[in-house]
Amino acid sequence: MSARLFGLVAAWLETAAADGMTQSERLVLLLIAERARDTDRRMVSFRADRRDDGTKITLTELLQARAGLTPRGLADTVQRLARRGLEVRVPVGKDRNGVIMYARRGHATDYRLPDLPASVSLPEPPARRGSRAS
Repeated sequence: MSARLFGLVAAWLETAAADGMTQSERLVLLLIAERARDTDRRMVSFRADRRDDGTKITLTELLQARAGLTPRGLADTVQRLARRGLEVRVPVGKDRNGVIMYARRGHATDYRLPDLPASVSLPEPPARRGSRAS
């Protein structure tokens, strides 16, 4: 859909902000950019996105197939991107505890290309149990 967004992501991946990103994180960002609209950066599906039996394929299944990831692999990749401040999932609401939901019954996950920051900082790993600070 958007060669401009694809080029933007490709150029951003060469910056220091993208250092340390895994291949799957890079590929997922590029795949989302490939299908994103210029206006709102949301990934779109096409009528031709169908399984062999003719049923519609979700964007999550499309990302899994194109990136060569398992469902768990894609979930881990998306969570790593979110920890970097690159949330690609579109919230659909909150549950009764106030936790943001990205999918619910009858509504598959939608994806959006986030704004690409000049720098990305990873969160510090949690302190190990039993270790003492000096």
